[in-house]
Amino acid sequence: MIVNGREIRITHPDKVLYLDKGYTKRDLIDYYLAVQDVLLTHNAGRPVVFIRYPHGTPGYSFFQKNVPSGAPSWIHTYEMGKFKKVNYLILHDIADLIWLVQLHALEFHIINIREPRFDRPDLMVFDIDPPEGQGFTCAKQFAIQARPYLEEMGYKPFVKTSGKRGVHICCPIKPEYTVEQVMAAAKKAAEYLVSKIMGTTLEVRKDKRGDRLLIDIYRNRPFQTFSMPYGTRRTPEASVSMPLTWKMLHETESPARYNIRTVPEILKMTGDPWKGMEDRATPLF
Repeated sequence: MIVNGREIRITHPDKVLYLDKGYTKRDLIDYYLAVQDVLLTHNAGRPVVFIRYPHGTPGYSFFQKNVPSGAPSWIHTYEMGKFKKVNYLILHDIADLIWLVQLHALEFHIINIREPRFDRPDLMVFDIDPPEGQGFTCAKQFAIQARPYLEEMGYKPFVKTSGKRGVHICCPIKPEYTVEQVMAAAKKAAEYLVSKIMGTTLEVRKDKRGDRLLIDIYRNRPFQTFSMPYGTRRTPEASVSMPLTWKMLHETESPARYNIRTVPEILKMTGDPWKGMEDRATPLF
């Protein structure tokens, strides 16, 4: 098939990749073509890593950072890494993702940096992970509580589903700071949230955090990733990590509402919930 002038050989387009729902490789490709404009708005220029499911999901999978061998000449790459160098795919076109879907990549994750400033993050990310026995509603309620505190500090928080049971709060920041500075600012903000909202912690170890909700700031460490906005997840419903307005978050009862069948239609009605996000980038506080 030809995607934006790029030729991609699609084999077995009717192969079922989401076994629970019967969604095929063709269904996944159709989804990415339908959302390409908004997806690229927020992800173009970012390093992408991915999880491949050779036989579909559920099933065996493996996480891949380096660009697979045999990549087309139009794939953009950039080598980075603190100790071990990784040859990352830098997203430029929806054809890049469709080429990876052909290789049975069903999940995509990004780093909070964007070319040409790979040394300066443009997002500060809080990954909200509810405790064992709790689900999306717990993470949602925390995000709603956290919003005014982050705004009080000076940030302009945006929110999305993780595609599973968590929520991501993403604060656009000016790409003027080192990774270490962004990490320190995220820790300062999260500690403030912990002081204001009961039942929360920065403690990652499950045996130490108990039944408290985790504010995971470690997505801001060098080369750490989080689920791509508008990217698919390996859930039975083929859910999507969906950017939301705060009003949409209030009205959302389950992240499964946002999947490859529903999201294109939702976007036709709402437009991009993260429209204008870049214009709201702030300094660190």
